[in-house]
Amino acid sequence: MKSSWKFGVLVLSMLVLSPYLTFALRIEFDSKKDIADWELGPGATAKVAGGKLELKMAGGNTGIYFGDPKWTDYKMEVKARKIAGPYFHLFTRVQKPVADFYFMEISYNSHTNSIFMFKGGAATEVTGGPRPKRPESKDPKGGDAYTIIFEVKGETIKTYIDGKLQVETKDKTYKDGRPGLGGRDSTVVYDYVEINGPGIAASPVDHQGKLATIWGNLKQER
Repeated sequence: MKSSWKFGVLVLSMLVLSPYLTFALRIEFDSKKDIADWELGPGATAKVAGGKLELKMAGGNTGIYFGDPKWTDYKMEVKARKIAGPYFHLFTRVQKPVADFYFMEISYNSHTNSIFMFKGGAATEVTGGPRPKRPESKDPKGGDAYTIIFEVKGETIKTYIDGKLQVETKDKTYKDGRPGLGGRDSTVVYDYVEINGPGIAASPVDHQGKLATIWGNLKQER
């Protein structure tokens, strides 16, 4: 009992200090409510069905954006499949859709992947060296499926595809901003998106609920 009590006190302490810890927000697209408050960029349409998010992008570098504009350092992971078109995109530190942001791009035209900084809609490549080749996808269902990570921490920006580091570079244009999913003239289907970073959680209410449950269970064990 004593060890259980001590463990419970530790858990309670961690929950109370939650604004200072790293949490994950994971969306698995079980319902269209999951994207009810997300922002669609121009030329983008979104549909949630069968536990997946389908994005269609017509035109420029666009997509769908979510989260808190005050988020600073975070890692976004997605499992996604390109159904049609030449590009996968992931966005970080979005200040303004299709205008001010960072994005990583997996290109089927150049067969590479890279990182760009957009300011006022104008692109500056910040890959920081030769573009890595686009990894070949082993997708048994057709299309091209990858697990992709786009990470920003301070001025450092990293990308990973299927667990392998692709690009590591630096840029100090944007210090915070929302994440986003998208592409250009493409259709992409997402199985999930997960965001890890300081202070990021599903909602404060969820933590309060967990806190009350743990406290009640601990009192019963005494």
